[in-house]
Amino acid sequence: MGEEGVVFVRRASGLVREIGWFSALTMVLGHVIGGGINWHSTMSAVKYPGCDVPMAFVIAGVPSVLLALCFALMAVMMPRAGGDYIYITRAMDPLIGFMASWAFWFTEAISFGIIGAFDSVFYGMSLWMYGLMVDNPGIMKAGAWMTGTVGQIIVGSFLVIIFCIIALFGTRALAYVMNIIVIIPVITGFLTIGYFAWGAMNAPTIAKQKFEAIFGAGTWDKVWDLAIAEGMDPEKYRRGASWAATMGMATPATWAYIGFTCSSFFGSEVKDPSRSLMISMFIGAVLIMVYYVVISATCWGAYGDFITAYNYAYGANPEALAGILGVQEAPEGILPFFAAMLAYPNTPIMVLLILTGAIWLMNDIPAFLMVTSRAIFAWSFDRFFPEFIAAVNERWHSPHWAIFITCVVGLIGVFANAYAWFLAMVGTTVLCIWRYLFDALAATILPYKRPDIWEKGLKLTVAGIPLITVLGFIAFTWWSYIFWFACLALDPITILTYMVWLGLGLFIFVGYWVYNQKRGIDPRTIYQEIPPA
Repeated sequence: MGEEGVVFVRRASGLVREIGWFSALTMVLGHVIGGGINWHSTMSAVKYPGCDVPMAFVIAGVPSVLLALCFALMAVMMPRAGGDYIYITRAMDPLIGFMASWAFWFTEAISFGIIGAFDSVFYGMSLWMYGLMVDNPGIMKAGAWMTGTVGQIIVGSFLVIIFCIIALFGTRALAYVMNIIVIIPVITGFLTIGYFAWGAMNAPTIAKQKFEAIFGAGTWDKVWDLAIAEGMDPEKYRRGASWAATMGMATPATWAYIGFTCSSFFGSEVKDPSRSLMISMFIGAVLIMVYYVVISATCWGAYGDFITAYNYAYGANPEALAGILGVQEAPEGILPFFAAMLAYPNTPIMVLLILTGAIWLMNDIPAFLMVTSRAIFAWSFDRFFPEFIAAVNERWHSPHWAIFITCVVGLIGVFANAYAWFLAMVGTTVLCIWRYLFDALAATILPYKRPDIWEKGLKLTVAGIPLITVLGFIAFTWWSYIFWFACLALDPITILTYMVWLGLGLFIFVGYWVYNQKRGIDPRTIYQEIPPA
């Protein structure tokens, strides 16, 4: 419970600054790079006929970089746990800040579990590929099981729980693990790009030769024929045939960028915030955008529209596709699958390239955990959520109750992915963009509404106008364009979910406002001050 006479729950957060710039950067890279690029860069081309996938990653990437710089500038001013919940409530409005954070927390906590389940598909693909290359049907079957619903639930739940346990032992322990598991796919990611670039320079000859060397002569054309027979119009599905489809593809592309603000949520635990937060968010966002555009462009350069044909056939008639390939179950056409084809006949490298996607995806889990747990910690510390959630373990300096609650919601996300993955992805993305709009507005107005806070930052200007105002304005207008396209994919159930969740958030905020007033605590005083570190 809170201390008497203290605006916040305690005079100090209890969190410790023990994360350096490198760990902050790996958290951002780990949070962002994963299922979005490795799954949606190939699989979603069927959902959005005629889209240009690399262009979609540019469309979503530019405003992400702009907003990342806004976040970095605000984080330097207010390096505290909670990220944009702190920034919006202090620079714009408490209710808007809470509602934006409440919406994002739902997307992040559910995605926390979605990623765990997704990862089972990638690990299963690695096992399946190994079984294929050593001609072991039993291993292939085990890999196929991991890609199924039951496998995703079991493996996803295990990953969520194990990382939550690690987090209980402190941020330093989680960051140490994160550093190791990020370095591995960074190295193998360059190898993946290398194979794709080689295939693109010799397209489509090399890709076709490798594919048929594995699955048999003529299988490339047979896959094309199956896709067309099942209804795929080659002209309609041609890459870049539709701008509207490319904008639609910007929704999963945006989902792939979620997390570039990661390090802002544990600002109270970062050493040298001015340096670490700027490097991790701004430089991190730039590196991620370059990686996404290059790897997707080289992948599509190597295979062309065969990627769409393969995934169309997989979705329309997987049994027939498996028959063409001569396997019991056809694998999903995810990006690491196409990378592995180019490495044939080097089995260890083929498996390693698929594992790259699996490890990238697994890296999301500890980073998502940091974001979600610190968000609800911040609400609680401000006395607008049950105050026990702000408790911090004295030995490990970890917010154990916040971690436990995140774990429970993450497990719900595991099931959401297994049974309604696309709806969950679209729903979380729209809410995330909705929150980006308020982030951009807060950045735009902050120097004028709270000059006392702006004075604590870098105070960069362009023609006398604060740089953060310029960036916020551009980011807001750009995200507005993407937002309305993303809304086109919403279904009635998802909209109903929004209604219930946002209504609950409003009820909680108003309830705590009244409750705090009755306790003699003026909520306006809380939101005029920056919480202690």
